Amino acid sequence: MGKIKRSFDVQFKTRVCEAVRSGMMTAAEACREYQLSRTAVDRWLSAFDAGTLGERQSTRERELERENEKLKAKVGELTMQIDILKKIEDWKRRERSVASSIITSENLARFQRPAKPPVSPSRPTTTEARKTR
Repeated sequence: MGKIKRSFDVQFKTRVCEAVRSGMMTAAEACREYQLSRTAVDRWLSAFDAGTLGERQSTRERELERENEKLKAKVGELTMQIDILKKIEDWKRRERSVASSIITSENLARFQRPAKPPVSPSRPTTTEARKTR
Protein backbone atom coordinates (compact mmCIF):
# COMPACT_ATOMS: atom_id res chain seq x y z
CA MET A 1 0.00 0.00 0.00
CA GLY A 2 1.44 3.41 -1.07
CA LYS A 3 1.75 6.54 0.96
CA ILE A 4 -1.05 9.02 1.01
CA LYS A 5 0.12 12.29 -0.51
CA ARG A 6 -0.85 15.21 1.65
CA SER A 7 -1.33 18.67 0.26
CA PHE A 8 -1.06 21.85 2.25
CA ASP A 9 -2.61 25.21 1.51
CA VAL A 10 -0.52 28.30 0.93
CA GLN A 11 -1.45 29.88 4.27
CA PHE A 12 -0.09 26.90 6.19
CA LYS A 13 3.15 26.86 4.19
CA THR A 14 3.57 30.59 4.72
CA ARG A 15 2.94 30.27 8.47
CA VAL A 16 5.59 27.54 8.80
CA CYS A 17 8.12 29.52 6.71
CA GLU A 18 7.53 32.72 8.67
CA ALA A 19 7.97 30.85 11.96
CA VAL A 20 11.26 29.33 10.80
CA ARG A 21 12.60 32.61 9.32
CA SER A 22 11.62 34.65 12.37
CA GLY A 23 13.48 32.24 14.64
CA MET A 24 10.45 31.08 16.62
CA MET A 25 11.36 27.51 15.68
CA THR A 26 13.95 25.71 13.64
CA ALA A 27 13.23 23.76 10.48
CA ALA A 28 13.77 20.49 12.40
CA GLU A 29 11.27 21.53 15.09
CA ALA A 30 8.71 22.46 12.42
CA CYS A 31 9.20 19.05 10.80
CA ARG A 32 8.60 17.24 14.10
CA GLU A 33 5.65 19.38 15.16
CA TYR A 34 3.75 19.19 11.87
CA GLN A 35 5.05 15.75 10.80
CA LEU A 36 6.67 17.08 7.66
CA SER A 37 9.71 15.91 5.75
CA ARG A 38 12.81 18.07 5.89
CA THR A 39 12.91 18.19 2.07
CA ALA A 40 9.40 19.63 1.87
CA VAL A 41 10.18 22.34 4.43
CA ASP A 42 13.43 23.22 2.65
CA ARG A 43 11.60 23.53 -0.68
CA TRP A 44 8.94 25.73 0.96
CA LEU A 45 11.64 27.92 2.50
CA SER A 46 13.48 28.40 -0.80
CA ALA A 47 10.21 29.23 -2.56
CA PHE A 48 9.26 31.57 0.29
CA ASP A 49 12.60 33.38 0.02
CA ALA A 50 12.23 33.66 -3.77
CA GLY A 51 8.66 34.94 -3.40
CA THR A 52 7.18 32.12 -5.46
CA LEU A 53 5.41 30.28 -2.67
CA GLY A 54 1.87 30.17 -3.99
CA GLU A 55 -0.79 27.99 -5.41
CA ARG A 56 -0.23 26.36 -8.76
CA GLN A 57 -2.38 27.37 -11.64
CA SER A 58 -5.22 25.09 -12.51
CA THR A 59 -5.39 23.39 -15.88
CA ARG A 60 -8.17 25.74 -16.90
CA GLU A 61 -6.07 28.81 -16.04
CA ARG A 62 -3.10 27.52 -18.02
CA GLU A 63 -5.39 26.77 -20.96
CA LEU A 64 -6.86 30.27 -20.81
CA GLU A 65 -3.39 31.82 -20.67
CA ARG A 66 -2.32 29.88 -23.77
CA GLU A 67 -5.46 30.98 -25.59
CA ASN A 68 -4.84 34.57 -24.46
CA GLU A 69 -1.29 34.46 -25.87
CA LYS A 70 -2.57 33.11 -29.19
CA LEU A 71 -5.17 35.87 -29.40
CA LYS A 72 -2.59 38.55 -28.58
CA ALA A 73 -0.37 37.20 -31.35
CA LYS A 74 -3.30 37.28 -33.80
CA VAL A 75 -4.18 40.86 -32.82
CA GLY A 76 -0.56 41.87 -33.38
CA GLU A 77 -0.51 40.20 -36.78
CA LEU A 78 -3.76 41.86 -37.86
CA THR A 79 -2.54 45.24 -36.61
CA MET A 80 0.57 44.91 -38.75
CA GLN A 81 -1.55 44.00 -41.79
CA ILE A 82 -3.81 47.02 -41.23
CA ASP A 83 -0.78 49.30 -40.96
CA ILE A 84 0.61 47.94 -44.24
CA LEU A 85 -2.72 48.39 -46.01
CA LYS A 86 -2.96 51.98 -44.74
CA LYS A 87 0.54 52.70 -46.05
CA ILE A 88 -0.32 51.20 -49.44
CA GLU A 89 -3.54 53.22 -49.62
CA ASP A 90 -1.67 56.42 -48.74
CA TRP A 91 1.01 55.66 -51.34
CA LYS A 92 -1.64 55.05 -54.04
CA ARG A 93 -3.41 58.29 -53.14
CA ARG A 94 -0.14 60.22 -53.43
CA GLU A 95 0.70 58.55 -56.76
CA ARG A 96 -2.73 59.43 -58.13
CA SER A 97 -2.43 63.04 -57.08
CA VAL A 98 1.09 63.34 -58.51
CA ALA A 99 0.09 61.65 -61.77
CA SER A 100 -2.91 63.93 -62.21
CA SER A 101 -1.21 67.21 -61.39
CA ILE A 102 1.92 66.99 -63.55
CA ILE A 103 1.87 66.16 -67.21
CA THR A 104 4.66 63.78 -68.10
CA SER A 105 5.40 61.66 -71.11
CA GLU A 106 3.85 58.71 -69.27
CA ASN A 107 0.47 60.34 -68.67
CA LEU A 108 0.37 62.70 -71.68
CA ALA A 109 -2.19 60.57 -73.51
CA ARG A 110 -4.60 60.92 -70.63
CA PHE A 111 -4.64 64.68 -70.97
CA GLN A 112 -4.74 64.90 -74.79
CA ARG A 113 -8.14 65.60 -76.24
CA PRO A 114 -9.11 66.13 -79.83
CA ALA A 115 -9.27 69.77 -80.78
CA LYS A 116 -12.72 71.24 -80.89
CA PRO A 117 -13.72 73.23 -83.97
CA PRO A 118 -13.89 76.94 -83.29
CA VAL A 119 -17.27 78.17 -82.27
CA SER A 120 -18.64 80.56 -84.89
CA PRO A 121 -22.06 81.96 -85.24
CA SER A 122 -23.89 79.60 -87.45
CA ARG A 123 -26.18 80.82 -90.11
CA PRO A 124 -29.58 79.33 -90.28
CA THR A 125 -30.00 76.99 -93.10
CA THR A 126 -33.32 76.65 -94.71
CA THR A 127 -34.64 74.82 -97.65
CA GLU A 128 -37.16 77.49 -98.48
CA ALA A 129 -36.50 80.15 -100.97
CA ARG A 130 -35.64 83.46 -99.56
CA LYS A 131 -38.25 86.03 -99.59
CA THR A 132 -37.27 89.36 -100.89
CA ARG A 133 -39.01 92.54 -99.97
